[in-house]
Amino acid sequence: MLNSRDINDLRSDVAANCRVWMQLCRDAGLSVCITGTVRDRAYQEYCYRNGTSKGRVPTFHAQGVGLAFDFCKNVKGQEYSDPAFFQRAGELGERVGFEWGGRWKSFPDRPHLQWSGGGKYTGSMILAGRYPPAMPLYREEINMTINEVQALVEQSVEKALADRDEAVARSIQTVSTWASNAWEKAAQAGVFDGTRPGGALTREQAAVVLDRLGLLQR
Repeated sequence: MLNSRDINDLRSDVAANCRVWMQLCRDAGLSVCITGTVRDRAYQEYCYRNGTSKGRVPTFHAQGVGLAFDFCKNVKGQEYSDPAFFQRAGELGERVGFEWGGRWKSFPDRPHLQWSGGGKYTGSMILAGRYPPAMPLYREEINMTINEVQALVEQSVEKALADRDEAVARSIQTVSTWASNAWEKAAQAGVFDGTRPGGALTREQAAVVLDRLGLLQR
């Protein structure tokens, strides 16, 4: 009789989303434990006789299918006695994309999550070998208000301007390799004061330079 608890026994896309769901539960303060992934017919019969399953043949849980898993609260003595826990865990499963057994009308199964392609695939379809397509990997959506987006843009612009100003200031204070010798001579001769070698030269500054060079003498 087989009742695996190994997430790796699930179909790979389902296993990936199961792990995402478990992380979401942890982030929400829910301690979850996987109690079943795939099972054989003997274990399904056992569940049927115990009244925990309405079917005698495994479908979504079947070996080679791996589209469902069961879980409980990972607190001794409280494994199945906390409705609020299952409600929250089931809702998180639905957010990821799973179908939650707690929504079923005829046979509610709160500790059960399965990938049914959004409810489009049934147990009879699984038995017929018709399986749902790959389950998209769930990723958290980023919900931001207009004001939050605007603030983020403004912060980005401010940083870009600050980076630009810093780069400009750095370039003004740095002598280019090709001009280093001439700049040193000009500074020593008093043509320039030795600061801001990369700075722009205004007309009035140019007049002073020309005067220092004696080119304005009549």
